[in-house]
This record gives sequence, C-alpha cells and structure tokens, in this order.
Amino acid sequence: MIIQREDLREKDFATEEQSLKPLKTRKTIGEEGSRKQILIVFLVSIALSAGFYLTNWRPELKFSLPEKKNKKDQVYRIVKPRSEKKTVEEAIGFKAEIKFKGDAVKAIEKIIDDQSGGYGIYAENLVSGEALGVKENEILTAASVIKLPILTAYYEAVDKGEIDPETEYSIKEQDRLVYGTGSMQNQPVGTRFDYRRLAFLAGKESDNMAAQLLVKFLGGEEKVNVKIRNWGLTKTDLKENQTTAKEIALLFKKIAKERLLKPDSKQELWESLTDTVLETRLPAGIPEGIRVRHKFGSEIGVVNDCGLVEAKQPYVVCILSTGVNDGQAEETLPKISRVIWELWGDN
Repeated sequence: MIIQREDLREKDFATEEQSLKPLKTRKTIGEEGSRKQILIVFLVSIALSAGFYLTNWRPELKFSLPEKKNKKDQVYRIVKPRSEKKTVEEAIGFKAEIKFKGDAVKAIEKIIDDQSGGYGIYAENLVSGEALGVKENEILTAASVIKLPILTAYYEAVDKGEIDPETEYSIKEQDRLVYGTGSMQNQPVGTRFDYRRLAFLAGKESDNMAAQLLVKFLGGEEKVNVKIRNWGLTKTDLKENQTTAKEIALLFKKIAKERLLKPDSKQELWESLTDTVLETRLPAGIPEGIRVRHKFGSEIGVVNDCGLVEAKQPYVVCILSTGVNDGQAEETLPKISRVIWELWGDN
C-alpha cells in the first residue's frame, strides 16, 4: 500500500457527520469512517511526527509527501499496488481456474463464505451482456456510493440547461459539517467555488459538503429521488442512503452508454471518478494502465466500491457490504475484483 499526499483532503474517515439537513444515523450522503480507516489516519499522524514510524511497522507502505503551501488543501491519497504481478492463487488465496461465469461465482462465494457480515455483488460485461450476481438485489447501505446518483443528477441538469456549472457559490458557516470528508469544510467562510468544482470534489475526494450543496442546488433530496426513479432505479433512495449492487452497476452502464448524459458531461464525471483518494478496493484487483472509474463508500461495517473497468471488453461492477469486519473487507474487495478481471478483463 502506498500513501501519497496531494492537493486534496482526506477522503473517507468521518466517524459521524451532519448534513445541511440532518439525516438519520448511518443514512447520510457521506461515510462514517471504518475502524481500519480511523486507524490508518491515526498511524499516519504518528508517522509524520515520529520519523515515519509506520514505514517500519508496515514496510510495504511508502510515503510521498511534497511540501504544500496551503495546508488546508492537503490529503493523503491511499493506493495499493495493482495485482497483475500476482498469480490468481496468490491474489485470492486459493487455486481457481476462472474461464466461465460459474467459475467466477464459485470463487467469489468461496472468498466471502467464511466472513462476517454480508455482500451484494453484481457485474456485467458491456460487450457480451454476460452478467453475474450474488445477492445483487439486496438493499444495502450505500454510504458515499450514493454520490454517484447525486453527480449524475447534477450533470443531467447541466445537460438540460437547468444548472450553469460556472455559477459560483460562497461558503457560509452553516454549510459546514461537524464531521465529514473532503477539503471544503476546511476553507474559510467566503471562499468561492463554482458548481463544476463542487462536482469534481464530490467525486474525487468524496467531499461531503460539496455533495450536500449539489443536492441543495438540485432542489433537495426528494427532487433528486424523483430523478433516480426516472432512471429506473426503484430501490435506490438518497434520503435513506440505500441502494443495491445491481442498480448502481446499471447506473454506471447507463452513463457509459450515454443514455443519461451527453459525452462532455460523461467525460467530466469520469475524470472525477478516476485516480481518486482511495484506490485500494476495485482498482487494486486490476492491472496497471487500466482505467477504473469508481465511487467508493464506507461506514463502520460497510466497505463499498462500484465502478466501470475500461478493459478491452468494458464491464461494470458493484460490491456493497454490510456488518463486515472492516479490515477483512478491505482485503476482500480486491480479491473479488481480481476474480471478475480474470473472467472478462483479458478477453
């Protein structure tokens, strides 16, 4: 794993948060940080003040910490070396020949069989139409994966001329979150952001404040929910912060096939969902050089990641979880990602 500091703010480490309109516990636009994630932040802090202690604790962790003039804009970007140098057995922990969909499903079920909690998984090859799923229709907590529908609603409004992305907004004190992710909440009152920047931050950093403001500009949660239902997503609900693996994967599919957004908006969205501040889940199971457009999300007991893998035969995949051991799940998602890559990625 590699931890890098960039001109972003830490991603996904909130323990609780308040939105512009308070939402239910564990049903917010952002994430409650998992125990493992909180531990990472704590260890990083120790590392910076104690001669990179963490490097000695985990030799595979490396730091790239260029000095930045604006401390409020700094973030630790967490990445994990891609898995292409490992054999399938090394990557997933057991021997498996994955040539057919049934092979992949059996491997995935073996990976998650003895783990705590549960998973909802769906993947679909966008060329062949072949799909696989494990409890793909089970309604689960979305955490910050819910920001994908928010961003889609925003770009749809831009395409329809309902929102001007160049419109600027000045931060107000009441916009701040008690807890949350992203860099906006650390900026002084009066700092100006245009809507395009808000969308970028909501995707790249999973910025909670940016996402909440986008919902506000779109007319509120219920209006965004109307858009979501118009896309055919009947189990996804912004206010309840819930979705299914299949619905989020199919939303990625609709975007990829330009059924919802114009090409320019699609590309802008994809840029915000590529090389994000957390690249240790889906991307860690994919070879270097393959773009992964994805949206992650976390709460305590919830470790999610969903996206589009731009292989020769592109495919969408969504992995949601509930009641999991966070550290165990962080190792599980790359394994599932690798299995699906073995099925479709090299074809």
